[in-house]
Amino acid sequence: MKHDAVTWLDFRADDLSQARNFIRSLQEEGVIDELGFLALQGRFSDLLHPATTTLMRSARYFHFVAGIYRQFEREDVRSSQVSQLARQRQDELRDVLVAKETVGVIGREAGIDLRQFPSLIYWSGLRKLGMFTSSLSESAYQEQFDDIRCHRRGYQDDDKTAQGPEGVQYWADDLPPARFLDSEGQVKPGETFKLTRPEALDLHKRFTSRFPDSLLSHMLAHRLVGIQWPWDCPKPSQELEVWLWHARNMSLLVRGATLQYYALLIEELDKRGIRKTTNSVQPVFEQWWAEARGPLKKWSTSEFVTVPTVASALRPGNRGDRWFIDGWLERCVAASTAGALLSDEKARDLIRERERRVKPAKSRLKHEKHLKQWKPDRVSKGVYQFNYRHGIGSRFVSEVLDGMERGQ
Repeated sequence: MKHDAVTWLDFRADDLSQARNFIRSLQEEGVIDELGFLALQGRFSDLLHPATTTLMRSARYFHFVAGIYRQFEREDVRSSQVSQLARQRQDELRDVLVAKETVGVIGREAGIDLRQFPSLIYWSGLRKLGMFTSSLSESAYQEQFDDIRCHRRGYQDDDKTAQGPEGVQYWADDLPPARFLDSEGQVKPGETFKLTRPEALDLHKRFTSRFPDSLLSHMLAHRLVGIQWPWDCPKPSQELEVWLWHARNMSLLVRGATLQYYALLIEELDKRGIRKTTNSVQPVFEQWWAEARGPLKKWSTSEFVTVPTVASALRPGNRGDRWFIDGWLERCVAASTAGALLSDEKARDLIRERERRVKPAKSRLKHEKHLKQWKPDRVSKGVYQFNYRHGIGSRFVSEVLDGMERGQ
C-alpha cells in the first residue's frame, strides 16, 4: 500500500496551497499537536480513513467536483477560462447548498472570500479513489483543457485526413451521471448532501476495493454507524485490530505527555510571575491515568514500528521519536500513581527536551514571549489526543449507507 508524503512537486499556486492545506488539515477538529506527532497521526489516519482529510465535509463533494469538471470538458472550455469558471460553479454550488444544509457547507462563512475551494480540498482524494485517473494537480489539469478541446473536436493527421477524437481520459469511465446539474450545466436548486444511489454505490465500491483493510471499508461492509472512537468498532480483521491497538496507545501516550507539558507550563507561568493560574491538569490527568495505564503497560513499541508506513514517519536520531516514546512510556509504567508520573522528574525532562527539539524557536518553557501567549484553557477533558479523522470517516460511511438504502 502506497501512502503519500508531504512534498512539493512544483510551484503552482494550488500545489503549494495543497501542501499547506494538508498540514493545516491535521490541526483541525481539535487535533492539537504540542509535541510534534502530526506525521505519525497522519500515517495512522491514512491507514484507518484513507482518501480523507479533516478539511473535508460531505462525501458528495467528491461527485460535485468530478461532475463540474466533466461538464467543463463537454462544454469545450478553454484553459484560460476553466479556473475562473470552476470557482464560479463552486460558488453557485455553495449558494444552493446553504438553502437546505445547516452543517458542512464549505465556504458558508467565507462566501466570495473563500480560498480553500472544495476542488482543492478533495483533489487528492479524487485521485486516491480512482475517480480522477491522472496524477496531475488541479492547476496542471486545468492547463490541459485546450488539448482536451482539440481532441474532442477531432484532429488531422499529416495528410490532413480528419481523425476521430483522441487523447488522455482524465475521469473514470464508470462514474455515475452528475444529476445535480441541469441541461445547461448549472447546479439545480434544492440540491443537498444526500447522495444518489448510483453515487453512493460508486463510493462504496471505490473505498472497499481500493482500501479493503481500512477501518472506513470495515465500517461500510458491516454497516457500522455511531461509533465514537475507531477502536470501539466491533469485529475488526486481525490486521485492522493491530493497527487500532497501536493507534489507540499512541493517542493515549501523546495525550498523557501533552497534559504533563501543560502542567509544566502552568508552573512556569507561576514561577515567572506572569500569571497565577490554578493547576487544572491534575484531575484531568487522573482521569487519563485510569484509562491509559492498563493499555500502555501492555504496549510494545517494537511492534508499533512494524505498522505500515509508521517507521518512515518517525523522527530520526538518537533523540528522535523512538527515544521519547520509549522513555516516556518507561516512566509511565514505572509510576505507581497518576500523581507520581505527573511529578516524575525524568518524565518532565523528556518533555522539556522534546519541546526544545520540535520547536526550538517557539519553546514556551524557554521563551517568555511564547509562554505568555499560551492560554491555560487549552487544558480540556478527554483521554485521547487523536481520533485519526474518525469524525469525517464516520460521516462518509453514514452518508454512503444512507444513499445506498434511500437514494434515488
